[in-house]
Amino acid sequence: MSSRIEQIIEEIEEYVDSCKFQPLSSTKIVVNKEELEELLRELRMKTPDEIKRYQKIISNKDAILADAQSKADAIIADAKTQAQQMVTESEVMQQAYAQANEIVTAATEQAQEVQSIIGAWSDEPMNMRRTSENLALLEKVRQSPVLRDVSKYLGRFRELLAQTKKNSYAYGRGETYSLELGNNLSRALTSELAMLATPETIPLFLRKYQQKQIKQYRRREPIYKGMGDIICCLDESSSTEGEAAAWGKAVAMTLLEIAAENRRSFALIHFAGSSSCQVDIFRPGEYTLEDKLTAAETFLGGGTNFERPIREALRLMDTEGFEKADVVFITDGECELPDACQQELQAAQVAYHFTVTGILLDEGQSGMDFSLKPFCQKIYRISELTDNAVVESVIGLLV
Repeated sequence: MSSRIEQIIEEIEEYVDSCKFQPLSSTKIVVNKEELEELLRELRMKTPDEIKRYQKIISNKDAILADAQSKADAIIADAKTQAQQMVTESEVMQQAYAQANEIVTAATEQAQEVQSIIGAWSDEPMNMRRTSENLALLEKVRQSPVLRDVSKYLGRFRELLAQTKKNSYAYGRGETYSLELGNNLSRALTSELAMLATPETIPLFLRKYQQKQIKQYRRREPIYKGMGDIICCLDESSSTEGEAAAWGKAVAMTLLEIAAENRRSFALIHFAGSSSCQVDIFRPGEYTLEDKLTAAETFLGGGTNFERPIREALRLMDTEGFEKADVVFITDGECELPDACQQELQAAQVAYHFTVTGILLDEGQSGMDFSLKPFCQKIYRISELTDNAVVESVIGLLV
């Protein structure tokens, strides 16, 4: 919008343009003195006010610029805040995804632990519900590193045993199945499907299904059955401490279950050096879960002596009623059995009609079976077979 001074100047210019020229002149005009003076007078009057207004604007320049700068700074700050908020929201989402993954991983690990412990020790391995018995069992095993290590193998071996028994009844004479991994629910083990029964183990089942890690049945070779009580001689020398000891205990506990289900007595002979030997006897219906856990936690340590456990096995046959017992001898060591003891063992085998099956824990040390050949009729070597294959073979001899 123009000022009044500019308007008056324009009016004067228009007035001059509208005046007539003097006769015989192209530069001189005839003006109305009064009108022109009136315009000039008004111009003089308005000039001080305009000058004051412009002076005020000039004096307020810093304030105006400061206000503009303030508004510009506010716009920039708001833009930065929005940008920071977007970055923060992105970081929050990333943290949320990371936390969610951690929760899923922790839930999966916890579900695997629950399944491992319950599957290994419970009388109802497919019952994953939060019963008082299961909670007490979980607390007991979690407090023992030895029992936790044994659980990793025992649950798997019990599944092999359950599969063997199920197939022996369901598929007819000589037609049985072993295990494989996949996602065929029609052939899945019931212990796998049991994970769908509780919310805590459903994530584990879904992950195993997606990765084709569900345990399911496949056809395998015929199984031959044993009949007598069972004696397990378990090497607990210092060299077996750790995974080998846990594996051996899991096999021993599996043999105990075979004996219990067939109303057969079971003896676990813990042995190490010549002076280190402990015998745990389990009669059908005369022992508790606590007795099993105590036996599984036992570890002698020391050297290796084969004579002591063999003589204990013969004593059990002579005085404890273990006639015609199936003997399983588990060791990782090299040791000679004295000739006199070998002769006594051979005489007992003729009298009681039993055999000795050896399991050699020689992974990475193949060629040690000469220690067992003098008194074992059958030898399974971890260096030649997987641990599952060894256990399946031994189960096949005894079930």
